[in-house]
Amino acid sequence: MRRLLCSMLVVALVVVGSRATAADAPAPAPADKPKIDIVFCIDCSGSMRPVIETAKQKVWAIVNEIAKARPSPVLRIGLLGYGNALQPLRFTQLTDDLDAVYKDLLVYTDDAALGQEFVGHAIHRATTEMHWSDGKQTLKVIYVVGNETAHQGPPELDYTRTAPAAIARGIIVNAIYCGNYDYATAPPTWREFARLADGQYMEIAETGGAITISTPFDQRLSDLSQKLNTTYVAYGPAGAAASVNQAAQDANATRLGTEVAAARALSKSTTLYRNSTWDLIDASREEKEFDLAKLKDEQLPPEMRPMTSDQRKAYLESKSRERDQIQAEIKQLANQRDAYVKQQTRKQGLTSDKAFDENVRRSILEQAKQKGFQFSD
Repeated sequence: MRRLLCSMLVVALVVVGSRATAADAPAPAPADKPKIDIVFCIDCSGSMRPVIETAKQKVWAIVNEIAKARPSPVLRIGLLGYGNALQPLRFTQLTDDLDAVYKDLLVYTDDAALGQEFVGHAIHRATTEMHWSDGKQTLKVIYVVGNETAHQGPPELDYTRTAPAAIARGIIVNAIYCGNYDYATAPPTWREFARLADGQYMEIAETGGAITISTPFDQRLSDLSQKLNTTYVAYGPAGAAASVNQAAQDANATRLGTEVAAARALSKSTTLYRNSTWDLIDASREEKEFDLAKLKDEQLPPEMRPMTSDQRKAYLESKSRERDQIQAEIKQLANQRDAYVKQQTRKQGLTSDKAFDENVRRSILEQAKQKGFQFSD
């Protein structure tokens, strides 16, 4: 009877969690575009703070690596915090709004009061509650990050069941084991659930292993990132808030370091940084059915409302050219920055083998190539 009641409780909690997150979920990306969907399941229990902070610093570097993919994909990222047994923690539905993802990621931290890291349950929630994309050239990946044994939680939701269920739906599950805590018993379980879902097993330093190198190009890139914001033309009900959030995430990246702001600047110059739901220029470039003439005056920013139809069109073309020029300068400086970082890394004898971001980038490249993506240098 206890086993039956436990099973019923598990099902009830999963259903409640699904209902709570599905209502406001964005629609999956169009089926005719190549896509990369990534969900990070992050252990938020005690001792995970260094790794979480590394993720905050390096997420834009990961985005920039994916931006090298050809054909250029639609990138969507989701977040799931776990570590409180079956109780849901933080959850961000898969979305291509990278500013929204970053805003949510920045509030992640560890909590010493937590301590039941149900890896199998995290895989289950990511598999069943995230709104994964469809399409022939679609890479669907889960990264589970933690430092305890993966054999925790009810047997109904053990990874030996949930990892195979993920790969049955075409979702790869990768394992990122942090540090040497519980090293004697934990890694074999992490290797196993990665194997069960055609994923990779990775070990990173308990500090996150991040390599951060400031460069002479960082401040200029940060300045250009903010200048780029002036080329966005916010419209519709989401415009004002999204524009404010864009600037807020610039400020948050800068607080983490000028090198973080520089990486974010490069991300904002790529096609992965998509804001067609609130920016008129992105909407005109990406939405097949977009028609500026059909927008009502109240949907437009105040400066465009007195303009004639031709003036509005000319205004957007001018802002679009300005954006292209700024993005081109960002890319040029970013190439110089990248060369400088590589030089300093060799000079200082640094290694990124145990770094969170390097392991994610390397595994994403390998798994994306299996889906037909190619990557430029």
